[in-house]
Amino acid sequence: MQKEFQKRRSKRQNVLIKTKLEIGSYYFDAVAYDLSLRGAKIKLNLPLERGSDFLISFKGQRKIPSKVTWVKNGFLGLEFVYSPEAVKGIFGSLGDRLD
Repeated sequence: MQKEFQKRRSKRQNVLIKTKLEIGSYYFDAVAYDLSLRGAKIKLNLPLERGSDFLISFKGQRKIPSKVTWVKNGFLGLEFVYSPEAVKGIFGSLGDRLD
């Protein structure tokens, strides 16, 4: 666990935020459990594979292109394709807490 923490490149915030994923022409509801300007940990009742691409939106904000980086026990880690600066702009005041 300590090694995983050391690999992280940005501050994470524990959250419980409803999210919406767009995969092709399909939409799925998910919940984010932690969030940073580089990615998030979400719970999704859909078996996505590592490397899968999709769009995610938080609280109706703009969609952020993302990629699955890990999958374990119904959770998945995702990395945003946009730069941390662009993600901060999308998140607004929430982005200020992640900086």
